[in-house]
Amino acid sequence: MTEANPFEEIQSVVGERLVGPHNAQYAVATGAQDIRDTIVIKQRDLFLLTDLNGNVPRENVNALGLYYQDTRFLAAYELVLEGIPPTYLLSTGEMQFAEVQELTNPDLRLPNGTIVPKETITFHRERVISPMALDEALSITNFHIADIPLELAIYFDADFKDIFELRGFVTRFSRGVLHDPIWNSSDLLFQYDGTDGVTRKTTVRFEPLPAIRNRGQVVYSLNLAARSTVTLRVHLTVELTGTSLPTVSTRNLSALVERGNAEYQHWLAPQPKITSDNHVWNDLIKRSRMDLRLLQSGLPTEPYPAAGIPWFATLFGRDSLITGYENLWDPVQAASILRLLASYQGKVVDNWHDEQPGKIMHELRRGELANCDVVPFNPYYGTVDSTPLFIILLAEYYRWTGDIELVRTLESNLAAALSWMETYGDVDGDGFLEYERVSGSGLTNQGWKDSWDAIMHHDGNLARQPIALVEVQGYAYLARLGASELYAALGNDAEAERERYLAHWLRNAFDAAFWLEDEGFYALALDGDKRPCRVLSSNPGQALWTGIVPPDKAAKVAERLMRPDLFTGWGIRTLGTGEIRYNPMGYHVGGVWPHDNAIIAMGLKRYGEEAKLRSLVTGFFDATRYFPDLRVPELFCGYDRAQFRIPVRYPVACSPQAWSAAASLLFARALLGLFPHASRNELLVVRPVLPEWLQSVKVEGLRVGHNTVDLRYQRQGEHTFTEVLRQSGDVRVVFVQTWPAE
Repeated sequence: MTEANPFEEIQSVVGERLVGPHNAQYAVATGAQDIRDTIVIKQRDLFLLTDLNGNVPRENVNALGLYYQDTRFLAAYELVLEGIPPTYLLSTGEMQFAEVQELTNPDLRLPNGTIVPKETITFHRERVISPMALDEALSITNFHIADIPLELAIYFDADFKDIFELRGFVTRFSRGVLHDPIWNSSDLLFQYDGTDGVTRKTTVRFEPLPAIRNRGQVVYSLNLAARSTVTLRVHLTVELTGTSLPTVSTRNLSALVERGNAEYQHWLAPQPKITSDNHVWNDLIKRSRMDLRLLQSGLPTEPYPAAGIPWFATLFGRDSLITGYENLWDPVQAASILRLLASYQGKVVDNWHDEQPGKIMHELRRGELANCDVVPFNPYYGTVDSTPLFIILLAEYYRWTGDIELVRTLESNLAAALSWMETYGDVDGDGFLEYERVSGSGLTNQGWKDSWDAIMHHDGNLARQPIALVEVQGYAYLARLGASELYAALGNDAEAERERYLAHWLRNAFDAAFWLEDEGFYALALDGDKRPCRVLSSNPGQALWTGIVPPDKAAKVAERLMRPDLFTGWGIRTLGTGEIRYNPMGYHVGGVWPHDNAIIAMGLKRYGEEAKLRSLVTGFFDATRYFPDLRVPELFCGYDRAQFRIPVRYPVACSPQAWSAAASLLFARALLGLFPHASRNELLVVRPVLPEWLQSVKVEGLRVGHNTVDLRYQRQGEHTFTEVLRQSGDVRVVFVQTWPAE
């Protein structure tokens, strides 16, 4: 991700001035402190983040609010009963686009002296979000035996702050004009004229009209008859200059929910059905897919999975590519990601944006600060790994679908990406992919561990650039093998042979440069002097996934990953406990990342380490049971399982987060051993293995090209047996004991 921890990335650049036109300056972050107990609903680019009461409290320090395209369009949306918040009973957001809160009253003494006993009144809040609007119905029921006069206030405010301001990354910036809220008949209007020339508006409409309207405060004076219900309705819309609001035929919440459910079912229908005898695992798979649908953003014609809510609700190259790989159960999503990123592929040398010809972008922001070039993320290209990951996903997509037409369409993008790897991506010409920050306001570290302190030596000193990361060399290796396969499919045998030769050369050079014989493990990276960073990290586990690790060293790497200094019992830490910079609460220096562990699981699968694979998947599965609604967060803290017996949640982790949501789908693929080769009409099943908490699994409608296959897995003792239930077309299911060669 871009910003990493709100203190970590900032500490490396305190005092550095941005060179953008508004001369903003970084300072120590004072942004959001904790977003663990929140509810999110989202449709496309609009999302609402609230506390469990459904409130966005005034002057909240957790960046709650209503967001659209990196801007907070509502900073307060708070329901207050006789001057105090209601009491929380229940909150659900299971439909992803709708939420329900059930609230009640505390003991109340009204101004007329009336005593209202607690839990006498219920407040039923129901909200549904649309691409540019939010609707709420608030039903208030009096269960008291007497009538109750009640004053109910709702507070609204809009600051239109950019996400970079809210996180504390940009603290000095000449903002545009924030207008005072005004009332236009029954509408409350908030407006901000940005320095980027964009006018942003939030409009709030009420039914019935409140008795008191004072700036952003509305007050209803209700006389609740005994055993009666009163319903209030709120309709909010967001608007940007030049955008047209989508036509919505109804504001009826039931109709909106029905339409939202239909859209979700339409999205889920073509995806393979995965069920088992373990209902929790079934619910986890369902939650993963529903969260991926929630995160779907952008235009209907160019959808992509937003990286995470709330900080990364936009297009990220690395994140979307890894998510697409994890979720190749749905190759339609992968194809959309590939097309969209190809359209943003670098074309020129632009140091401010770290752009270079052929490079795949890192991040696209659409808020005021990006539009004004105060921050370089519009788009920003400061990543070393998105480009090889683009090739990896294209090759894997082709294996699953046999879609040679998309490969032909993206052939020039493939060639440009490979050219970047050989030129700009190899900073010092030694054959390895390295990164070196060029943009003065770009990221210091440009692998997936991109916080300022993520890459270091054993003595704690930070590595000097240019830096060659261990896993990125694996990405380059797998990308070249994938490119070889793609060129062979295109009939270009010369390029196919060239890429395969370069891959084999890289594998040998990699092993010689990164292997630490005394540790039986690989270095985290090589610094600018080609000195190995001799620290124990999770990164070599991702190298296992790519196949760059020679077979005679794979078992040592797998064994080292599962020792207690790296494996917490819930998952593999980003950094070993014996390292100077280890911190169990560290973003990239001790935390446990689900997507990282899922990729490592595929590496264990590749080299036949099924026992370790079972342990890793079991730790992950056990951890998910402690996350609210089985929603897997961006990361959690790296404390030992034995220390607290529950995983410790990271305070500002995105939830949901795309590559974490998709992690369970990749874990499932590793367990089931599924490797399609659509161009050969084959589905390879490689050493399937079920852990003891899964006795049976059924996969229905797995697509291999234009064909489908149904499979059933059954665990008997220590063995897992696979049965082909149905197959359409001429696809063949082949059971093999070794990982298929690329």
